[in-house]
Amino acid sequence: MDDGTEHTASQSDQHSGADPLAPPPEGQGGLLTYNSPLSEARARSLITTAVTHHPRTVVDLGCGWGRLLVDVLAAAPGATGVGIDVHGPDLERGRTLAERSGVADRVTFVTGEAEPYRDAADLVINIGAFQAYRTPAQALGALRELVNPGGRLIFGAEFWEHPPTDAELAHLWEGTTAEDCTDLAGLVDLAVAAGFRPVRTETVTRTEWEEYESGHMAERELWLAAHPGHPQADEVRSALDSQRSIWLRGHRDLLGFAYLTLVGDEARTGGRA
Repeated sequence: MDDGTEHTASQSDQHSGADPLAPPPEGQGGLLTYNSPLSEARARSLITTAVTHHPRTVVDLGCGWGRLLVDVLAAAPGATGVGIDVHGPDLERGRTLAERSGVADRVTFVTGEAEPYRDAADLVINIGAFQAYRTPAQALGALRELVNPGGRLIFGAEFWEHPPTDAELAHLWEGTTAEDCTDLAGLVDLAVAAGFRPVRTETVTRTEWEEYESGHMAERELWLAAHPGHPQADEVRSALDSQRSIWLRGHRDLLGFAYLTLVGDEARTGGRA
């Protein structure tokens, strides 16, 4: 598998122009393979399960740089795919990955919101992007309408490992409430209520979380070490300290992340997926 860490031209050239030593943008994830807590071994397992029904059409709603979408298409030679995201630089990176993986002629990356998308597919992917539909329940309901009969949904979302206390919530992102997530059983219940059946339910390991959180910060930490006197150094240092605190004092061992591989419950939906 391509390691997914090479930048597109625009990302590689982002330090050109007014300040060639400018810091990498926050959230770029240039050293990450996938833009979620996902190991390559788990990704291979998810893909193997997802393509057993030989999908012809794939859509990834909130695809980021589309690494999982590209890998799915590589494993399903007859399929075509669409990746939708609001972040243009990520989509440029996705197009470069598609070229390098030999699937560029079978994938289209579209800049836009996920919620208005209405074209059903044999395999739908929504990982870490339920917020496009506001809540997990609303996301699962909307995504159910996009899965063709006999198709699959790969749904990735956060859940509480245990009910959060007020003190724990205070260390998370501003405005976070206990109602933002449910527990794992509740998340699977929401999928069933939306008209799905769970083929696989799996949760990320601490190592996957650590790789993801560290990977998101590493590029900027390395820049900071190399440019301690840069005019933006204090700003970057403060942002990194805040991000690390949210992780280590906030959601570590509190916030879980689940990958659900789901099929339509045809008996409940009258055959409409």
